[in-house]
Amino acid sequence: MTTRLGNTFRLALCVCALAAVRHTHADDQQERIQEVVDDLKSRLSISQTIDVDIVKNNPKLFSVVPAEQQRATFLLSVEEDFAQGLSDAELRAAVAHELGHVWIFTHFPYLQTEELANDIAARVVSRESLMPLYDKVWKKVGAD
Repeated sequence: MTTRLGNTFRLALCVCALAAVRHTHADDQQERIQEVVDDLKSRLSISQTIDVDIVKNNPKLFSVVPAEQQRATFLLSVEEDFAQGLSDAELRAAVAHELGHVWIFTHFPYLQTEELANDIAARVVSRESLMPLYDKVWKKVGAD
């Protein structure tokens, strides 16, 4: 016969185990994305530091902003579940687009547009690789 205390203890162990698996998965995802960031920022001649932050929710799915209090550093915020569903090519396309925004910000900060970010991304990924990514983005955010 199990006691309530025994059941509570087992439940706590399961919750801790699930949290550890989730934390490890997020770490793996962050490492996967950081590797892509480092490769593409080198190919785009971006010298600024770009830190990856895996988040539970990001209304834009992927976004990049200058880091507060850290000069020459940008923060790439990535929605965990969305990134998990991307192929390697789609992930590279998403990162390339966001790095396009960084490149624009560091060269022509008043010209930020999605089209220009795609033009910069096209220096390191094919325009065709952006289409499957945009299909997934539009399905996720509910756009036509």
